[in-house]
Amino acid sequence: MTDSLKYSLGIFILIIGVYLFTQSSQKAHIVTGSPIFNGNSENVYRVKITDGAQSIELIKSDSTWSILNIDSMVVKSQQIDNLFNRLLKVQQEVLISTSETKQEKFGVYDSLGRHIEVFDENDTELLHYIFGNTGQDYQHNYIRQYDKFEIYRTNDNVFFLLNTTSTYWGDVPPKPTLDVSTTNDN
Repeated sequence: MTDSLKYSLGIFILIIGVYLFTQSSQKAHIVTGSPIFNGNSENVYRVKITDGAQSIELIKSDSTWSILNIDSMVVKSQQIDNLFNRLLKVQQEVLISTSETKQEKFGVYDSLGRHIEVFDENDTELLHYIFGNTGQDYQHNYIRQYDKFEIYRTNDNVFFLLNTTSTYWGDVPPKPTLDVSTTNDN
């Protein structure tokens, strides 16, 4: 084998080695997460969202959702879809901190964050998370379970879905109109 062929083969093997090394090191940087709710959405019968002193509760009766103490509104189906398909599917991606002292910094302190509590038909709590939206990262939120100290970054910004305004969740149905053209004038 000639020297130039040996050098070429050596460089080729070195390039393949560098390529394989970078591929394996890149796999270590892939972020994987787990959704905050792994249960069946059919088992959810009550959702409570709290932001400071304001809160709203969504209650399911049979298959119909309503807003607690607001009978004059019909819940928007799109918002319920967002609740189950986006908010409860948000993933905890990156562990940010395990220190209780960091909760205020990331907005997940009990009085600073927005709470979501989900209950089953027996009023058993299925989950309780606190979301924070501090800093300049508009693509992610910070999250922690209510009874834990670990703070995670989420894979999506869902903070706006934790809205306590009744008009966000429901619409006032249109009043039926009386069709005067069908009345009989005898």
